[in-house]
Amino acid sequence: MTADHIIGVDFATGRKLWSYVNKNKWSVHANTPIYGDNMLLFTSGYGKGSMMFRLTNGGRAIEKVWELTDIDSRMGAMVKIGNYVYGSGDAHKYWFCVDWKTGEIKYQSNAFGTGNVIANDGLLYCYSEKGEMALVKATPEKFNLISKFPITLGTDQHWAHPVIYQGVLYVRHREAVMAYKVK
Repeated sequence: MTADHIIGVDFATGRKLWSYVNKNKWSVHANTPIYGDNMLLFTSGYGKGSMMFRLTNGGRAIEKVWELTDIDSRMGAMVKIGNYVYGSGDAHKYWFCVDWKTGEIKYQSNAFGTGNVIANDGLLYCYSEKGEMALVKATPEKFNLISKFPITLGTDQHWAHPVIYQGVLYVRHREAVMAYKVK
């Protein structure tokens, strides 16, 4: 993703294979696309939303499968677990689950503040912009909150993505890093 386009590039030659115009209000596309089942999911905030493309002609072309303006992750990204993607929105302030293949929204929930998400062992680790961490069971039926706790150290925005490494959850909040054993 660039400021105004989604592009496909031949890894071996660097030659551009395809391009799709994808502009948003601020020309910021902070999320990494998700690949699976020969399909690519792109998501942006700032008024854009999400688009799913199928790679065709050996990846040298694309065709749009679905588009959802309501699913507009600004920088919190999404995670794919099985046939579903999970994340939270920018202008549309809720957590969501979307069917990977069809774009059907399975649920929308504002039971927890929006932010960013990572996944491990069928669980979502949701870090809200309001400074809370939640453990959520990844299920397409509902936002199944297991537990939550506040992030009490650090200053400014809660925008850093948490990381899980060797059974430890690391959460950075500006100058502070907290570690929680999760295994």
